[in-house]
Amino acid sequence: MIQGDESISIALERLALTLGESGAMPVPELVRALERAAERLRTRWVADEIPSDLVSQAEASRAVGVSRQAVNQWVRSNVIRSYVPNGSTPHRPQVSLAEVAIAANRRSREVPFSPARRRELRDFLDEVQNSDSTAAIAAAIRNALVEDVDRSHSPEHIGVLREFVKASMGVGDDQREFTADGLQLLSKLKPTIEVDTESLFGRLTSSLRLLVRSSDGTAGFDSPTTALLGLLGAATVGGQYIGDESDVGRSIAGAAFRVWGSDWVDRLYDAVFHLGEATPLPLTRYTASLTYLDNNRFLRKAQASGVSISYFRQPGLILPQRYYGAPKFHDILADARQHKDPWAFTPRAAQLGWPSDLDSSVNPFRVFNYEFGYFDPSIHGIRRYCYSTEDVRTELLSYAARLPATKREEYFQRSFDNLVRALLQPTTELTAIDSSTDFDWWKDHLIRSSPREVMLGLRDERARAVAHALLVSTGSLHRVVADSETGDDATLRDRLRIYVKNLEFEVIDARYRDDLDRGRTRMIKTGGQSITETEARALANHEIRAMRS
Repeated sequence: MIQGDESISIALERLALTLGESGAMPVPELVRALERAAERLRTRWVADEIPSDLVSQAEASRAVGVSRQAVNQWVRSNVIRSYVPNGSTPHRPQVSLAEVAIAANRRSREVPFSPARRRELRDFLDEVQNSDSTAAIAAAIRNALVEDVDRSHSPEHIGVLREFVKASMGVGDDQREFTADGLQLLSKLKPTIEVDTESLFGRLTSSLRLLVRSSDGTAGFDSPTTALLGLLGAATVGGQYIGDESDVGRSIAGAAFRVWGSDWVDRLYDAVFHLGEATPLPLTRYTASLTYLDNNRFLRKAQASGVSISYFRQPGLILPQRYYGAPKFHDILADARQHKDPWAFTPRAAQLGWPSDLDSSVNPFRVFNYEFGYFDPSIHGIRRYCYSTEDVRTELLSYAARLPATKREEYFQRSFDNLVRALLQPTTELTAIDSSTDFDWWKDHLIRSSPREVMLGLRDERARAVAHALLVSTGSLHRVVADSETGDDATLRDRLRIYVKNLEFEVIDARYRDDLDRGRTRMIKTGGQSITETEARALANHEIRAMRS
């Protein structure tokens, strides 16, 4: 019986505590039963709810970047639904931004790996194969175009992912990334495409932090997609340094230019996307450099569902050194001549070191994360971007304090300008978690999440020595549980089912919206909202001033 002002939720909480404390039900079983009940309720609620991103057709067309007539036609032909939310009138139905983004994506991209795109990629690989330094990597990628060489590795990938999930089942400080067995499995994974680290190409990609490594000493790439990203990385940042290794990078860039002309970077990104569509994997290891290079492909996969979510303790949208990387930002502060290519930097800046010599937070590839990913106007969809206020404030102030006094205001101005640019994007939904205690264990690992993929950032130094991040195909998550069905531990299987859900987008999305509703996350700007430059500057000024105070 609920007495006084006591809410139903408090009464249910007290009932659960009473059952556990009295011993009427074992506490572990009670926790699992409550988790399963919550999941069933959440799933049923999400399926029947009205989308939370409803706007008018005009607002949707501006946000997604398509004509208003196109949106209207999609509604009339039932390509997308229209909704009449509470408080609205039947004469002014609204549409979901995510659904409009999905429709726009389906009509703006060519058929994956069309014959023309496949032919261009083959021409490029032919050019790369003409060089002794890169012949082996080009041949390996070519083989992947005609046969799926990766499926044999799937059981090992599922096993590694299962060990990650098992280790994370703990509570509080007991949550870990891997058990000892899991860490051993991760380190034993052999790259699908091996690279000779003594060759010029091997030395180049190794110094650029592009190669994943196995405990037996082999190095290379886990998939043809990441191998192609390796060629892209070598051709761009790799060509900015001095030496024989960098000559290999410039040679790859020349090959790409001969096939695609001045548009070669975008066309290489197209090839990475299409190759990834053709050869999906349950799990792929990523180095720091590959993580930053691959945001373009990730967002293009995410746009099929219209929404992605990213959590960052220290985001490059606010911290300039994490946006540009150390060499590029060195040139900005030194007022050096700016290059037309976003990744380019001067020979003097190159002396700061190769990516293997620099902390991953100032990796030279970080600028790709934004210039060829987050701000790419051809990628539709809402990007929910959440950061930790306390962590940003700490690094913003400490980095500024290390700069000469004459450069500090310029540093803060660059931070302000980048934030304004992000806020002006209709696709941006920017939120902040003001208390570090609210930035929980799972959020700290979710670099990016979409219905198709989730990228898990590894924090433990032993795991990070093997991989900076793991890219997980959400369509493969059910196999983590299915592969355990033959075991005798029913409790483990039940818990696996629950914790695997933590990696699925609908649960991450539900937690994201729940934290907003409860005030644990603060909304700065909603996705799909177009604001004026005056409004963007006011919002950015408020955030930067609050961090500086």
